[in-house]
Amino acid sequence: MGKMLAAVFHKSNKLGGDIKLEEVDLPYVTKSNQVLVEIKACGICGTDLKIIEGGHPANDNTILGHEFAGIVREVGESVQDLEIGDKVVADPNEKCGYCINCRRGLSNLCEYMASGTTFGIFQDGGFAKYCVLPRSSLFKLPKKIDLIAASLIEPLSCAVHCHNIANVKESDNVVIIGAGPMGLIIESVIRKHPIKRLISIEIDEWRGQKALDLGADLLINPDTSNVQKEIMKFTNNEGADVIIDAVGISKTFEMATNFWAPGARLICFGQDNRAEAKIKPNDIVRYQRQILGSYIGYAEDFLDAIELVANKAIDIDKLITEVIPLEKLILTGFKLMKERKCVKIIALP
Repeated sequence: MGKMLAAVFHKSNKLGGDIKLEEVDLPYVTKSNQVLVEIKACGICGTDLKIIEGGHPANDNTILGHEFAGIVREVGESVQDLEIGDKVVADPNEKCGYCINCRRGLSNLCEYMASGTTFGIFQDGGFAKYCVLPRSSLFKLPKKIDLIAASLIEPLSCAVHCHNIANVKESDNVVIIGAGPMGLIIESVIRKHPIKRLISIEIDEWRGQKALDLGADLLINPDTSNVQKEIMKFTNNEGADVIIDAVGISKTFEMATNFWAPGARLICFGQDNRAEAKIKPNDIVRYQRQILGSYIGYAEDFLDAIELVANKAIDIDKLITEVIPLEKLILTGFKLMKERKCVKIIALP
């Protein structure tokens, strides 16, 4: 059996663990519904860092990487609609299709998925030359699409889902809290929609400048400015109609409730299961505000994200900071992520 280089997570006795580049056996198709994909590009996600640091669960001895695109190299006998050479992108979150949430159209909340099925976290993923996935986890891509750009489709689908939940309107003042990779990708999607104003809240200078480059009308550093006062001044005392908390900690949630307009939608996107926050229910009732969660996305969000990339409706070059060989994943890729001086780092196996 042949070997391939892969980035493998090794769980420690404590929370988190290490990721190591090592030679592993080549995977192969064993079931009729499976597809062997040659990975052409895989993005580093903040979740990968959280796994190493103990902030997100993952299975021991698993190949990480859940934002990937590639080319079909082998198909199981029951796969009829994919051919060798087809370009595909993976939806890494494997769903069952039959639990109550799936059948209610909430496939992103699949009960089976919640037990731990994600490729690149609980099953082997894209930081390797090859990966085997079920046909149901793959979207066929247009022939014209660039596969490095296609590695952004998974995070873009999450941003599309967030945008749709926010129900952004032309007259809205939009505030995005946090200009990390996902905050910036969400900004790129929202900027495709005509809106009144877009405000970014970010403490890091590099990330803040990136938010301005992508189209933010105002940048506010909460460490040096009074956020509420600045937003109310900039919006002529209207406040924010849509607030997207792309951080997800107690401080950012409570911050958002200081400047939301009547009828506002507060979208909780960033995740931290340790966060707790206080809120006055009457502030929601009296001003008919909404607090909504946005978690990954639906299949239709993947379809929309594919079109955004295929039609070059999103400036991908502004979202990809560095393209590196897999061999440099740890020393270069994860180093840049930890330094917070990047949007997306793409590894080429």
